[in-house]
Amino acid sequence: MEIQTYRKMLRMADESPESGISVTQGIELYERAPAEPLWYIDMVDNSSEVPPDSLPEGVEYGLEYKTLLIDVPKYLLYLKSHFESRGGKMHKQAIEHILDATKYVPGSNANVPLIVVNCTGLGSRNLGGVNDKRLYPIRGQTLLVNAPEAKRTITRIGSEKFSYVIPRGDGTVVIGGSADNNEWDCRPNDKLSRQIISRALELEPALLDSKTLTEQVVSVGVGLRPMREGGVRLEVESIYKEKVGQSNVVHCYGHGGFGFQSSLAFADKVHELVNAL
Repeated sequence: MEIQTYRKMLRMADESPESGISVTQGIELYERAPAEPLWYIDMVDNSSEVPPDSLPEGVEYGLEYKTLLIDVPKYLLYLKSHFESRGGKMHKQAIEHILDATKYVPGSNANVPLIVVNCTGLGSRNLGGVNDKRLYPIRGQTLLVNAPEAKRTITRIGSEKFSYVIPRGDGTVVIGGSADNNEWDCRPNDKLSRQIISRALELEPALLDSKTLTEQVVSVGVGLRPMREGGVRLEVESIYKEKVGQSNVVHCYGHGGFGFQSSLAFADKVHELVNAL
């Protein structure tokens, strides 16, 4: 799924720069060398292992390759425009049951069964008709900083924590991060922010000194990754609700922290399931 999305996004970066997707070189640093070769090493472009004498202290293995930058706000607006240009309609509405979504379909006919695509993430944990208690949050905290000098993505993966520096292509950089299982608190943690800044400076000197970087913080973001025991749920389910009727629901949720990087391939799978109904 990730390689399919990677290939599609490389084409988007080349053919649709307005999408907010661009390419750069990325580096992954592992504090402990993987026991087996990384599964994607021969599938990504321009991949090369970092020479041992070029690795920072405490790192046993590094891989460099062509990666993608996503300016998320710009990309989401691009997807919205793409959807609406093909006749799609958007309606924002809180619902208590998955089939309540059928009430808001313009021009729907009671005699024509509707298909609902459920991509509600953590919302599926308590959404009527779904109530998937296998879902749980992984809390993540990031900082958005002004740092136009940073041009490459760097990720450092350790046994207990990981850090990353991800330019967005507009002069701002996302630095992180954290991964706290079953943590629902969405309030920013100031101590964690200071730790994130410190770790990011170790990764990328182009971020300048700590005092300057602290002054360049644009915002602090806290989000909940929708992780699911057993992995992503991708399947069709027939659901009934009194006074609404029976509808097929295509579920696609539980992607954890790899939603964007696998999204386009999962969208293709959802499309196949819908067309088969």
